[in-house]
Amino acid sequence: MARQLEFIDTLLSEGRDEFTFEEARARLKVSTEATANFLARLSKKGLVDKLARGHYAIRPLGALGTSLVTQDLGSAVRAAFEGREHRIAYLSALSELGVLSHPVRTIYVACTERVRFTAVSRRPLRLVVEKPETIHLDAEVVKNSWRSSLERALFECALRVDLIGGAERLGDAVASGSRDADSVRIAHLAKNFGARGVAAERRLASIATALHLPLTLAPAVSKRQQVIRLDPRDDRVAWTDSRFRVAWNMTIDELQAVVGN
Repeated sequence: MARQLEFIDTLLSEGRDEFTFEEARARLKVSTEATANFLARLSKKGLVDKLARGHYAIRPLGALGTSLVTQDLGSAVRAAFEGREHRIAYLSALSELGVLSHPVRTIYVACTERVRFTAVSRRPLRLVVEKPETIHLDAEVVKNSWRSSLERALFECALRVDLIGGAERLGDAVASGSRDADSVRIAHLAKNFGARGVAAERRLASIATALHLPLTLAPAVSKRQQVIRLDPRDDRVAWTDSRFRVAWNMTIDELQAVVGN
Protein backbone atom coordinates (compact mmCIF):
# COMPACT_ATOMS: atom_id res chain seq x y z
CA MET A 1 0.00 0.00 0.00
CA ALA A 2 2.88 2.37 0.80
CA ARG A 3 4.26 2.00 -2.72
CA GLN A 4 0.85 2.68 -4.23
CA LEU A 5 0.38 5.85 -2.17
CA GLU A 6 3.92 6.97 -2.99
CA PHE A 7 3.17 6.56 -6.70
CA ILE A 8 -0.01 8.66 -6.40
CA ASP A 9 1.68 11.26 -4.18
CA THR A 10 4.57 11.70 -6.60
CA LEU A 11 2.24 12.37 -9.52
CA LEU A 12 0.15 14.83 -7.52
CA SER A 13 3.26 16.67 -6.32
CA GLU A 14 4.13 17.22 -9.99
CA GLY A 15 0.69 18.66 -10.64
CA ARG A 16 -0.42 15.56 -12.53
CA ASP A 17 -3.87 14.05 -12.16
CA GLU A 18 -3.69 11.84 -15.25
CA PHE A 19 -1.15 9.37 -16.59
CA THR A 20 -0.74 6.61 -19.17
CA PHE A 21 0.09 2.95 -18.76
CA GLU A 22 3.52 3.46 -20.32
CA GLU A 23 4.30 6.35 -17.97
CA ALA A 24 3.39 4.15 -15.02
CA ARG A 25 5.56 1.30 -16.28
CA ALA A 26 8.54 3.65 -16.76
CA ARG A 27 8.15 5.09 -13.25
CA LEU A 28 7.70 1.71 -11.58
CA LYS A 29 10.51 0.10 -13.63
CA VAL A 30 8.74 -3.24 -13.73
CA SER A 31 7.33 -5.50 -16.43
CA THR A 32 4.15 -4.87 -18.40
CA GLU A 33 2.32 -7.59 -16.45
CA ALA A 34 3.47 -6.20 -13.09
CA THR A 35 2.36 -2.71 -14.12
CA ALA A 36 -1.07 -4.00 -15.13
CA ASN A 37 -1.48 -5.75 -11.78
CA PHE A 38 -0.32 -2.64 -9.92
CA LEU A 39 -2.84 -0.41 -11.71
CA ALA A 40 -5.60 -2.97 -11.26
CA ARG A 41 -5.03 -2.85 -7.50
CA LEU A 42 -5.10 0.96 -7.53
CA SER A 43 -8.37 0.89 -9.43
CA LYS A 44 -9.91 -1.71 -7.12
CA LYS A 45 -9.00 0.40 -4.08
CA GLY A 46 -10.61 3.47 -5.61
CA LEU A 47 -7.40 5.44 -6.04
CA VAL A 48 -7.44 5.70 -9.83
CA ASP A 49 -10.04 5.50 -12.56
CA LYS A 50 -9.43 4.00 -16.00
CA LEU A 51 -10.56 6.61 -18.50
CA ALA A 52 -9.78 4.69 -21.67
CA ARG A 53 -7.39 1.99 -22.79
CA GLY A 54 -3.96 2.93 -21.46
CA HIS A 55 -5.20 6.16 -19.83
CA TYR A 56 -5.81 6.67 -16.11
CA ALA A 57 -6.82 9.48 -13.76
CA ILE A 58 -6.26 9.93 -10.03
CA ARG A 59 -9.55 10.18 -8.19
CA PRO A 60 -10.09 13.17 -5.88
CA LEU A 61 -9.97 12.17 -2.21
CA GLY A 62 -13.58 13.16 -1.75
CA ALA A 63 -14.67 10.90 -4.56
CA LEU A 64 -13.07 7.59 -3.62
CA GLY A 65 -15.32 4.76 -4.67
CA THR A 66 -17.07 6.83 -7.32
CA SER A 67 -16.36 7.19 -11.01
CA LEU A 68 -14.19 10.16 -11.92
CA VAL A 69 -15.96 10.56 -15.23
CA THR A 70 -19.03 11.87 -13.41
CA GLN A 71 -16.87 14.79 -12.24
CA ASP A 72 -14.55 15.27 -15.20
CA LEU A 73 -16.14 14.14 -18.42
CA GLY A 74 -13.76 16.28 -20.47
CA SER A 75 -10.71 14.34 -19.31
CA ALA A 76 -12.36 10.99 -19.91
CA VAL A 77 -13.49 11.86 -23.43
CA ARG A 78 -10.14 13.46 -24.27
CA ALA A 79 -8.33 10.29 -23.27
CA ALA A 80 -10.69 8.05 -25.22
CA PHE A 81 -10.69 10.18 -28.38
CA GLU A 82 -7.05 11.23 -28.36
CA GLY A 83 -5.91 12.13 -31.87
CA ARG A 84 -9.47 12.28 -33.23
CA GLU A 85 -11.58 15.33 -34.06
CA HIS A 86 -14.47 15.13 -31.62
CA ARG A 87 -16.96 17.03 -29.46
CA ILE A 88 -18.92 16.24 -26.29
CA ALA A 89 -22.40 16.82 -27.61
CA TYR A 90 -26.18 16.52 -27.31
CA LEU A 91 -27.47 15.58 -23.85
CA SER A 92 -23.95 15.11 -22.45
CA ALA A 93 -23.08 18.71 -23.29
CA LEU A 94 -26.33 19.94 -21.74
CA SER A 95 -25.71 17.85 -18.63
CA GLU A 96 -22.18 19.26 -18.30
CA LEU A 97 -23.61 22.76 -18.66
CA GLY A 98 -26.03 22.07 -15.81
CA VAL A 99 -29.11 22.37 -18.01
CA LEU A 100 -30.88 19.02 -17.71
CA SER A 101 -33.12 18.27 -14.74
CA HIS A 102 -32.46 14.53 -15.02
CA PRO A 103 -29.02 12.85 -15.14
CA VAL A 104 -27.79 11.23 -18.35
CA ARG A 105 -25.75 8.05 -18.10
CA THR A 106 -24.98 7.67 -21.81
CA ILE A 107 -22.05 9.74 -23.09
CA TYR A 108 -22.84 11.48 -26.38
CA VAL A 109 -19.83 12.29 -28.56
CA ALA A 110 -19.69 13.59 -32.12
CA CYS A 111 -16.59 12.49 -34.03
CA THR A 112 -15.33 12.64 -37.60
CA GLU A 113 -14.64 8.90 -37.61
CA ARG A 114 -16.04 5.70 -36.15
CA VAL A 115 -14.43 4.04 -33.15
CA ARG A 116 -14.42 0.43 -32.02
CA PHE A 117 -15.08 1.00 -28.32
CA THR A 118 -18.63 1.32 -27.01
CA ALA A 119 -18.04 2.80 -23.55
CA VAL A 120 -16.03 5.55 -21.87
CA SER A 121 -15.01 4.94 -18.27
CA ARG A 122 -17.68 2.25 -17.89
CA ARG A 123 -20.48 4.43 -19.25
CA PRO A 124 -22.18 3.57 -22.58
CA LEU A 125 -21.06 5.66 -25.54
CA ARG A 126 -23.42 7.03 -28.22
CA LEU A 127 -21.27 8.07 -31.17
CA VAL A 128 -22.46 10.39 -33.93
CA VAL A 129 -20.26 10.59 -37.03
CA GLU A 130 -20.04 14.18 -38.24
CA LYS A 131 -18.34 16.09 -41.05
CA PRO A 132 -15.05 17.87 -40.26
CA GLU A 133 -16.49 21.25 -41.28
CA THR A 134 -19.15 21.16 -38.54
CA ILE A 135 -17.45 19.19 -35.75
CA HIS A 136 -16.23 22.30 -33.90
CA LEU A 137 -18.89 24.74 -35.08
CA ASP A 138 -20.10 26.71 -32.04
CA ALA A 139 -18.10 24.51 -29.68
CA GLU A 140 -15.72 25.36 -26.84
CA VAL A 141 -12.53 23.81 -25.49
CA VAL A 142 -12.90 21.97 -22.17
CA LYS A 143 -9.96 20.04 -20.66
CA ASN A 144 -8.26 19.87 -24.08
CA SER A 145 -11.45 18.29 -25.38
CA TRP A 146 -14.31 20.02 -27.19
CA ARG A 147 -17.90 20.51 -26.02
CA SER A 148 -20.99 21.92 -27.71
CA SER A 149 -22.01 25.35 -26.51
CA LEU A 150 -25.46 25.71 -24.96
CA GLU A 151 -26.85 26.91 -28.29
CA ARG A 152 -25.20 24.12 -30.28
CA ALA A 153 -26.39 21.47 -27.83
CA LEU A 154 -30.00 22.68 -27.92
CA PHE A 155 -29.88 22.95 -31.70
CA GLU A 156 -28.42 19.48 -32.27
CA CYS A 157 -30.93 17.91 -29.89
CA ALA A 158 -33.69 19.45 -32.02
CA LEU A 159 -31.86 18.22 -35.10
CA ARG A 160 -31.78 14.62 -33.81
CA VAL A 161 -34.83 14.22 -31.58
CA ASP A 162 -34.69 10.49 -32.33
CA LEU A 163 -31.18 10.32 -30.85
CA ILE A 164 -31.98 11.92 -27.49
CA GLY A 165 -35.12 9.97 -26.64
CA GLY A 166 -38.02 12.01 -27.94
CA ALA A 167 -39.90 15.29 -27.61
CA GLU A 168 -40.06 15.06 -23.81
CA ARG A 169 -36.27 15.23 -23.55
CA LEU A 170 -36.14 18.08 -26.04
CA GLY A 171 -38.84 19.97 -24.16
CA ASP A 172 -36.97 19.54 -20.89
CA ALA A 173 -33.77 20.84 -22.48
CA VAL A 174 -35.43 23.87 -24.05
CA ALA A 175 -37.32 24.73 -20.85
CA SER A 176 -34.16 24.54 -18.76
CA GLY A 177 -31.77 26.24 -21.17
CA SER A 178 -33.92 28.85 -22.88
CA ARG A 179 -33.18 31.65 -20.41
CA ASP A 180 -29.45 31.66 -21.15
CA ALA A 181 -29.48 30.64 -24.81
CA ASP A 182 -28.77 33.15 -27.58
CA SER A 183 -31.42 32.89 -30.30
CA VAL A 184 -29.17 34.66 -32.84
CA ARG A 185 -26.52 31.94 -32.49
CA ILE A 186 -29.16 29.23 -32.92
CA ALA A 187 -30.49 30.91 -36.07
CA HIS A 188 -26.93 31.11 -37.42
CA LEU A 189 -26.47 27.39 -36.80
CA ALA A 190 -29.72 26.65 -38.63
CA LYS A 191 -28.43 28.44 -41.73
CA ASN A 192 -25.23 26.40 -41.67
CA PHE A 193 -27.17 23.13 -41.69
CA GLY A 194 -29.54 23.96 -44.53
CA ALA A 195 -33.05 22.48 -44.63
CA ARG A 196 -32.40 20.12 -41.70
CA GLY A 197 -31.16 23.04 -39.67
CA VAL A 198 -34.26 25.11 -40.37
CA ALA A 199 -36.42 22.15 -39.30
CA ALA A 200 -34.52 22.00 -36.00
CA GLU A 201 -35.01 25.74 -35.48
CA ARG A 202 -38.74 25.35 -36.15
CA ARG A 203 -39.00 22.65 -33.47
CA LEU A 204 -37.19 24.86 -30.95
CA ALA A 205 -39.32 27.88 -31.86
CA SER A 206 -42.52 25.85 -31.56
CA ILE A 207 -41.68 24.56 -28.09
CA ALA A 208 -40.42 27.92 -26.82
CA THR A 209 -43.51 29.76 -28.09
CA ALA A 210 -46.04 27.17 -26.93
CA LEU A 211 -44.54 27.00 -23.42
CA HIS A 212 -43.96 30.77 -23.22
CA LEU A 213 -40.22 30.37 -22.73
CA PRO A 214 -37.70 33.24 -23.00
CA LEU A 215 -36.19 32.05 -26.29
CA THR A 216 -37.16 34.26 -29.21
CA LEU A 217 -36.83 32.34 -32.46
CA ALA A 218 -38.72 33.40 -35.55
CA PRO A 219 -37.83 31.22 -38.54
CA ALA A 220 -39.70 32.28 -41.67
CA VAL A 221 -42.28 29.60 -42.45
CA SER A 222 -44.81 29.87 -45.27
CA LYS A 223 -48.09 28.00 -45.55
CA ARG A 224 -46.69 26.14 -48.54
CA GLN A 225 -43.95 24.53 -46.48
CA GLN A 226 -44.38 20.92 -45.42
CA VAL A 227 -45.46 20.21 -41.86
CA ILE A 228 -42.66 18.56 -39.86
CA ARG A 229 -42.99 16.36 -36.80
CA LEU A 230 -41.86 17.42 -33.36
CA ASP A 231 -40.72 13.82 -32.83
CA PRO A 232 -39.91 12.17 -36.18
CA ARG A 233 -40.28 8.72 -34.61
CA ASP A 234 -43.91 9.24 -33.59
CA ASP A 235 -46.75 9.40 -36.16
CA ARG A 236 -49.36 10.56 -33.66
CA VAL A 237 -50.70 14.10 -34.07
CA ALA A 238 -52.20 15.62 -30.93
CA TRP A 239 -51.82 19.24 -32.01
CA THR A 240 -50.35 21.12 -34.96
CA ASP A 241 -48.56 24.42 -34.52
CA SER A 242 -49.82 26.38 -37.55
CA ARG A 243 -47.30 29.20 -37.14
CA PHE A 244 -44.18 27.04 -37.42
CA ARG A 245 -45.97 24.10 -39.07
CA VAL A 246 -44.90 21.52 -36.52
CA ALA A 247 -47.06 18.48 -35.73
CA TRP A 248 -46.84 17.59 -32.05
CA ASN A 249 -47.23 14.01 -30.83
CA MET A 250 -48.61 15.34 -27.52
CA THR A 251 -50.62 18.31 -26.34
CA ILE A 252 -49.02 21.45 -24.95
CA ASP A 253 -50.33 20.55 -21.47
CA GLU A 254 -48.79 17.10 -21.69
CA LEU A 255 -45.35 18.50 -22.56
CA GLN A 256 -45.74 21.22 -19.94
CA ALA A 257 -46.33 18.55 -17.30
CA VAL A 258 -43.27 16.57 -18.38
CA VAL A 259 -40.84 19.51 -18.25
CA GLY A 260 -42.26 20.64 -14.93
CA ASN A 261 -42.97 24.25 -15.90
